[in-house]
Amino acid sequence: MKIRLVLSTKSPKQGKPIELKLNVPPSKSIGFINFVNAAMQGDSPVTISFEKITKEARDRSKVQGEFRFFQGEATKKPEKK
Repeated sequence: MKIRLVLSTKSPKQGKPIELKLNVPPSKSIGFINFVNAAMQGDSPVTISFEKITKEARDRSKVQGEFRFFQGEATKKPEKK
């Protein structure tokens, strides 16, 4: 089983959908599944932020966001023609 995190939004200029797909390595899959299950069962929001990692330090970005997991309908990928 492979797990991929898919982030979706729309382009601010043209309004076209854009996606960022990040593979979850097999060594992190169980931890990722447990995190998502805990977030869905709890009532706390999930915070997303970014870190810039260099040899000297780790700097947290000012860009942050919050969201909640919920169970929705699965979307099917359109067939390629």
